[in-house]
Amino acid sequence: MNVEERVKGLLNLVDAYRRDECREVIDRAKAEASGILRRAWRAERAHLHASVEAERTRARALIQAARAERATRERASGDRRNARLLALAWPRLTATLRRRWLDPQGREAWVDQILASALDALPPGQWTVRHAPDWPAPEQAAACVAAAGRLAKHGAPAPKFRADPDLDAGLVVESGAARLDASLAGLLQDRPNLEARLLALLAARDGGHADDSRDGGGRAVSGAAPEDA
Repeated sequence: MNVEERVKGLLNLVDAYRRDECREVIDRAKAEASGILRRAWRAERAHLHASVEAERTRARALIQAARAERATRERASGDRRNARLLALAWPRLTATLRRRWLDPQGREAWVDQILASALDALPPGQWTVRHAPDWPAPEQAAACVAAAGRLAKHGAPAPKFRADPDLDAGLVVESGAARLDASLAGLLQDRPNLEARLLALLAARDGGHADDSRDGGGRAVSGAAPEDA
């Protein structure tokens, strides 16, 4: 083999080595570029996902805030309406109870109901019945006889009836430290509960459903109103 052929062989060898090296470099570059693209794509996808979730969270927060604001406005409007209704209803309730006491039949039912409730709520000892001064003596006497008969069954003495100028209407039954207040002021003393019952009745009248908040058939114990007052 002459020199020219040797040189040509060496050149071919160098060229093949160069091609192999170039192909290896290109393949590495392609692999690195592909990895860079995959990482960039994953990072961009994660960033997009985080952005979408942030927007969703922000949108939910705005919706919840809008709903809360609307509910607050509705409650405030309802509270104002209820306050106006109660401002009108409370004086009418007070006047209705006074009229009931002034009506003989209403007064009789009021007294009978309270004395019957007192037998269940109070110990059968010496009763003192304080009443409004305008209670007619004949009715008072009849109630005294009826109550005495009921108490006698328990071996208790007849109740003591006395007029109390501080009572506008109704009566208060006392037995020792126990007391059943069925005066007008006593019936109206639990104003928050009575206002809730008034609103329930108004809601029922307007098509809603009011809960029955009477205690055991409408007994007027500890300030509860007479059943049909």
